[in-house]
Order: sequence, then structure tokens, then C-alpha cells
Amino acid sequence: MLVLRYFSEGLFGHPAYSCDELMAWLHALSDEMKVAIVSSLVTVIGFLVAYASATSNWKSQLLANIKLQAWGELNAFFTEVGSLVTDCEIYASETLETSEKIRNSKNKHEKLFLVSYQNGRGHEIDLKRKRLVAMSIQVHQFTGKYTNVFLSVPKVQSNFSIAAKALNEVASKTWFNIPRAYPEDTDPVTTFLSQVNKEQLTEFVSSVNKNRILLSFYPGSAGGILQSGVVPFNGVSLFNTFRRVKELHSAFEELRKAKQNS
Repeated sequence: MLVLRYFSEGLFGHPAYSCDELMAWLHALSDEMKVAIVSSLVTVIGFLVAYASATSNWKSQLLANIKLQAWGELNAFFTEVGSLVTDCEIYASETLETSEKIRNSKNKHEKLFLVSYQNGRGHEIDLKRKRLVAMSIQVHQFTGKYTNVFLSVPKVQSNFSIAAKALNEVASKTWFNIPRAYPEDTDPVTTFLSQVNKEQLTEFVSSVNKNRILLSFYPGSAGGILQSGVVPFNGVSLFNTFRRVKELHSAFEELRKAKQNS
């Protein structure tokens, strides 16, 4: 508007009215013209207000949808991470227990059965740990995809970063040796025991125990914050929170210990 006013003489052949000239022009108009102008102004202003309101509502709805989408992807991602970590941790613990049972057992058939069972799980666990390592790289895609959303909501980016760091730490310890079976092996028990690296397995189990709460609490916290703008905290929420106060206290105590050890 200021540009048009400044160049009005060159564009329209005469300079723009001053405020006094404009008021004089309006005063000279007939009542019918004044009513028509006021009606037009009301219509234009009403349209602008409606447009601004609709645009604001559309942006708010779009932002809410993006937050829910980010929460859904975070939840699905770290749920799979939790499942993979648990499966690998169970295998590592069972391998340690199996090696001890074999060393203490005098029953040859029991030893062969334990070795056969544990060797049969090796391929599956190898695939799962490769998937876990791949996810420890993929997790950083969230930062690139949802940077503006994460940074615009308090604590989301910091909570996500803690979870991503915990995932990277666990994934870095997954490269423990997985015992393999060989078709022509005449002494599979000795072969199995020679392939069990207690130090690697123990380090992985310790890493899982240290980071498990971080891998579940912080993604859930980030997701809860993202949802809070869509699902507000109300009286029912408060009631259910009080019902679970002991569980929350236990979870926060475990979280405090995990943060001290990290």
C-alpha cells in the first residue's frame, strides 16, 4: 500500500489524497455512497478476519497432525528397538548360563542338547543385532525430519537425544561373538565353549541393564509432550496419575540411578 501511495502519480496520473483531502472527499459524498463504502469495508474486513482465522486454524491442525505423526513414528521405532534389545539380551544371558551348565554337567547328552539349542538361535540373533545396529544409525533421521517440531516444544529434543545416545551405546556392544556349529565337527561342545566370550557378553548385558530405562522412559516422555497439545491433562489424568504414584516413584528412582551411571 505504501508503495502504491508513493508511486500513485506516475501510475494513475494524479497524487494520492492526503488525510484531510480524503476526509473532505468522503464528506462530499451522498449518504447512499457512504453506506455503500462502509458496507464494502465491512465485507472486506470480515473476509480478511475469516481468512486469517481459517488460516490460523489450518496451521494449528497441521502442526497437531505433524506432532502426532512424530509421536507415532517415535513410538513404533523405539518399541521395535526395545524388542530387539530384549531378544539380544536374553540370548546373551542364556549363552552365559548355558556355558556354565555345560562346564558343570557330566551328562554328555545334556551338553549336546544345550549346545544344539543355543547354536540353533545364532542366525536369528545375528539378524536382530544387525537390525539393531542399523536402527542406531537410522535414529538420527528423526532429527533431520522433525528438527523444527522438536526444537519448538520444550524438552522433546533433549529427551530424544538421551534416548538416541543410549541406543548407540547398546548397539556398540552387540558385536559379541555368536557360537557357530560346523557339520564335520566331532566335538561340538568344546567348539561351543571356545567361541563363548564371557567378557563381551557380560559387557552387553551390563549395557542393556544400564540403558534399558533410558530407552523406554525418554522416548515415551518425548511422545507424551508431543501429544500434550492435542490430548490435554485433565481431572481423569490426575486421578489415574495418583493411582499409579508408587509405580511412578519406582520408575523415577530407576531413572535416577541410570542417569547417575551414564
